[in-house]
Amino acid sequence: MKTVKLLIIGLDAATFDLINPWVAKGKLPNLAGLMSAGASGRLASVVPPITPPAWTSFMTGKNPGKHGIFDFLETHPGTYSQRYLNASSRRTKTIWRMLNEAGYTVGTMNLPFTYPPEHLDGFQISGMATPSEKSPFVFPPELRSELEGCLGRFRLDQRYLGFMSTNLRRQRVLDDMKHLDDQWLRASLYLMEKHSADVMMFTFMSIDTVQHHFWQYMDPTHHYYDPKAVPEFGDAVFRVYEWLDRAVGRMMEKVSPDTSVFVVSDHGGGPTSDRVLYLNRFLAQLGLLHYIERKDSSLQKLAKHLLRRSYNLLRSSLSSRQKIKLANALPSLRKRFETAVTSYSNIDWSRTKAYCSEVLASPPGIRINRKEVKPAGLVDEGEYEPLLKLITQKLSELKDPRTGEAIIKRVFRRDEIFHGPYCDEAADLILDWWETSLFSTSPSLPEHTADPPVEIIEHKPPTTAEWGGTHRRDGILVAHGKPFRKGIVLEGAELIDMAPTILHLMGQPIPDDMDGRVLEELFEPEFLGRQPIPRRSSST
Repeated sequence: MKTVKLLIIGLDAATFDLINPWVAKGKLPNLAGLMSAGASGRLASVVPPITPPAWTSFMTGKNPGKHGIFDFLETHPGTYSQRYLNASSRRTKTIWRMLNEAGYTVGTMNLPFTYPPEHLDGFQISGMATPSEKSPFVFPPELRSELEGCLGRFRLDQRYLGFMSTNLRRQRVLDDMKHLDDQWLRASLYLMEKHSADVMMFTFMSIDTVQHHFWQYMDPTHHYYDPKAVPEFGDAVFRVYEWLDRAVGRMMEKVSPDTSVFVVSDHGGGPTSDRVLYLNRFLAQLGLLHYIERKDSSLQKLAKHLLRRSYNLLRSSLSSRQKIKLANALPSLRKRFETAVTSYSNIDWSRTKAYCSEVLASPPGIRINRKEVKPAGLVDEGEYEPLLKLITQKLSELKDPRTGEAIIKRVFRRDEIFHGPYCDEAADLILDWWETSLFSTSPSLPEHTADPPVEIIEHKPPTTAEWGGTHRRDGILVAHGKPFRKGIVLEGAELIDMAPTILHLMGQPIPDDMDGRVLEELFEPEFLGRQPIPRRSSST
């Protein structure tokens, strides 16, 4: 069997905030062993720390302004319409392609935003953003039939979990999560045995899922904490870390002592906030956003009401598998449902200066309706800067009604965090919700414009499925192998550094248009002495 030179294990959303205390208690022995015999440290994600730009920056070494992926959604050029994106929106080369060009074989599995898969010398099985199990998400195509012949039909990771309103449904989701992780582990072990490549990466998504939906059961200070559910779900998050720790151990049994190993996450995790901000409501109250003045008939109002009720009913009753089938069968219906429960489809663009999309759970950025950029743009160049200052000032004045504390403590302009040819595609203002501010958002509706822009969630177990966990900026990095220093704790490492570090580990020069750096402090001095860090021209 061919020796794997580099094994990368992706644990989406893994955080040392949970791992370190469990390791200190003698739990997670496989991660603990890699950490004690290697190097480890927090790995700062991109800003904001969300999956599509984070994993894309991991595999390109570039900030979103250079690879063009900022969020789950992108705007159709010259319109206000939005669409879900995938790897076809990535506009720069990945390290997988660079390593192929250098003569290395590469295999990756379940890495988010790799659909459609690259035609690599090796294989690629795409992850999140794959439309359905019927999609051509495996390259080469014949590998799919081989895997299914040995392991059974492939299933993609869970989505659309809004139906988890009962303990029975929650337990079913946890059982399904375990089944999916077993599937990915069996596939990983099979691929390492039968299709070994020089560089292999296998990603598991269940930590992200369980933290989003079960964090509140292990945290007595959480606003959704339910002491009655603790016996069943208080250890749900730990169980996922525990079985993935065992998966790490199984994979380590397959590699040789000469294999270098990285364990990495794209961001961390933490509890959601009980402070909810309605951003479009806030902008409407400032007079910067206006809705279409409709004089709907009673029948039209009833139809809109029924559409929203239907959305909530489907969200709370259909299983994840049923929703995936419905979304794939009727994509236009999905779009109608999603816009019906936000204010986005009701915005009067001819009178609006600032707005945001509120379709997704992660807080959106604020966009300016600029002249010569948007079809009905209002804001000219001279008004742009004063408008950004005004919105930033007004955001800083939003207070927690209980304490008087400012809710939005930091607002970034896009050119503060992004640079490159696609920077102008980002939101104009990005509100920090992951580090200093800690707030949640919820969709605005035109009929609620007069309500307060900030609300406090009642501290009690919810009757519907709600997120109890969200993202934090710091993910994890563990490095194990002969080139790496032993037992050290890294400081100042960033996710964007991983691509140049991987290239250097594999003896390749670093493209000079990469934003990340080689994590020199990770390596033994002897390795750096044998392999100094050269650079070369652009990778694009």
